[in-house]
Amino acid sequence: MRLLTAVLLSVASPSLLATALTVSLVTGTFLGVPHNYTGNGQGFRMGAFDVHNPHTAGLVLLDVTLTGIGSGDDSTAFSEIGLFIDFNNNGTYEPGVDVRYAAAYVAYPADNGSLTFTEAIELAPGETKRFLVVGKMSGTVLPKFMDGFRTIVTSISATGGTPTGIPTNFNEGIVVINHHTPLRLEYNVTGSGPPYTYAFRLVLDNHDGSWVPGQEWGSVYFGQAVFGSGGTVPFAGWTTNSASYPVGPYVSTGWSSFQVAGINYDCPVLVDNISPTDYWMPSAVGDYLTWSGTVGTFLDEGQMSWSMHRFGGPTVAGSANIEPAYRVGDYIRVVAVPAAVVRPGPLETGSGAGFLVGAFDVIAHSNAATLSSLTLAALGTGDDSAAYSDIRLYVDANGNGAFDPGVDTPFGASFTAFGADDGSLTFNDTLNLAINETKRLLVVCKLNGSTPASYGQTFAARITAISGTGQNHSGLPTAAVAGIRIHAPAIGVTSTGMKLSAFANGVGPGGLGLSVADFVLANNAVGAAALGSITVAAAGSLFDQSAFSFVALYEDSNANGTFDAADTLYGTAAAAFPGDDGSLAFSGVMNFAPGQSRRLFLVVKLNGGAAVGDDFWARVTALGVGGGVEVAATGALVHGLTIVPGSDPAGLQPGGGKNGDKGSGGCVAAAPGAAAAVLAALAVWAITRRRRQNFRLPQGR
Repeated sequence: MRLLTAVLLSVASPSLLATALTVSLVTGTFLGVPHNYTGNGQGFRMGAFDVHNPHTAGLVLLDVTLTGIGSGDDSTAFSEIGLFIDFNNNGTYEPGVDVRYAAAYVAYPADNGSLTFTEAIELAPGETKRFLVVGKMSGTVLPKFMDGFRTIVTSISATGGTPTGIPTNFNEGIVVINHHTPLRLEYNVTGSGPPYTYAFRLVLDNHDGSWVPGQEWGSVYFGQAVFGSGGTVPFAGWTTNSASYPVGPYVSTGWSSFQVAGINYDCPVLVDNISPTDYWMPSAVGDYLTWSGTVGTFLDEGQMSWSMHRFGGPTVAGSANIEPAYRVGDYIRVVAVPAAVVRPGPLETGSGAGFLVGAFDVIAHSNAATLSSLTLAALGTGDDSAAYSDIRLYVDANGNGAFDPGVDTPFGASFTAFGADDGSLTFNDTLNLAINETKRLLVVCKLNGSTPASYGQTFAARITAISGTGQNHSGLPTAAVAGIRIHAPAIGVTSTGMKLSAFANGVGPGGLGLSVADFVLANNAVGAAALGSITVAAAGSLFDQSAFSFVALYEDSNANGTFDAADTLYGTAAAAFPGDDGSLAFSGVMNFAPGQSRRLFLVVKLNGGAAVGDDFWARVTALGVGGGVEVAATGALVHGLTIVPGSDPAGLQPGGGKNGDKGSGGCVAAAPGAAAAVLAALAVWAITRRRRQNFRLPQGR
């Protein structure tokens, strides 16, 4: 193709886009929660934000810093602050579905303090990941009625340029909607199936320090409610009806509508039949009321709430409160331990002993307990029946949370793999727990199975069943542990054009060729990467299928930034592009360490077939990343050379530049009269129209 000088001069060389992640707040509304609400022990959403990669280069997010704001004390109100990636992009926090990002914290270091979550994850060009801020409100000091808590993103670290959109705005958060009470409701459930027997104990334990003698709890309302939506949204979908209440001996009492936080609940009115009066005045810490009853509904820990009405007495007269009920008795609770995703290679064995991929806490309550079996179910995108070579459970003997070979104690037998993809394994052994004791179990594995895991695959597990003393064990199925993600290489490309002035038969100094473009390839991945091919596309007015005698890629082997005889040929050279504005695929193995960059030169030799004024542009259009993902396949379109009047003596020598032999000369700076000569030649060409009249740059120029 040909281009008039006026048109040529009016087209600016494309510039590289600044690569930077953007952060944006996801709007939401305030959520009213009890002062020690934990979302059925799994946490609840208290904010969300998006991290977006708007560019053509793959980027890696390295860490996220959250800052707490609001009227409540962030350092004491929470028992856990964590980040999750919204796995199915539905905007809702779903325990066991959404993927934890980095390790959780138990609290902010200070009121309005900051927390930094560190984990490297890749974002492909155009990709958006939604992050959910998830908390639990059972901290060291219970917050006060109407205390508010909000979260903003104050900084992130990532590859590429300076991130934008931070600090974020804030318009979503939580507000505490109940007063404290000095009372605690405990219950025990027995029975292997419906109807279940409930035993209740309402005790004055003064856990919030608000009790003073003379308080009267009158017309005592006892309410029990089943959380809706898996317990992640307080008060949504709760049921309050007589069929679901183990009312006990208070069958002669009626039902009343009782309002808490603006919502009406139907509750049985429990009356102290001992006096008999319609109020209860505890006389000292430790006083209690008890009752029992049966019902067909089984309520696990975190699924029962209750409320009471202040009848009279000193301080906070007439208050009404939503409180959680606490399950006690002879049973075992199992909880997944928050942790960051493990990112090994596809054949990792953990130095031969295995590596830690997750942990679970096993907790006894008001009675000693014995765990006798545990069933571990696999999940994730990888094939659990083929990727593993060893799967074991260990008891964390020294309590440090790490796997210590030779110190930690095996629990049950070892397995070479799961029986099927997303299958289950049952470990049988004996683990004794004292009253209120917690013991940690470690999941340890090796990944050099019959079919190695591939880049980007995930592996996780959850506990779906246990056997042991007591009935109706709690926390099952558990949330999935963070598990494994096989690190994926992600090679990006940046491009720079040389904008050379060259003769139509130029072969470069010494006949080596003309370096017309730089391509810098960078491994942005967490792990190593292997490049298998590079595709370069031509553009511009020069006829790419007939003007060249040699096209090749060379690596800057001596890292001096200049193409010279010391540089190494990548793949195999071509004689020319297959067609005008065509593409050439160069194949060869090039390994990248984590974070490593390599420079490649696009080198050409001209055969005299170009016309004065012709120009040549190029871009990288594809990268073949062996065994991994291609994150940044497209480079910028860059200007390589323009043909000027004259000839290269080296290119005219017999057996010279056209055949690839080394000669002399090739690339020149335009002489003082060169511009006039170029204009004259172009003017003649424009009149005769001896080649195609329509010139188009590829899209993206």
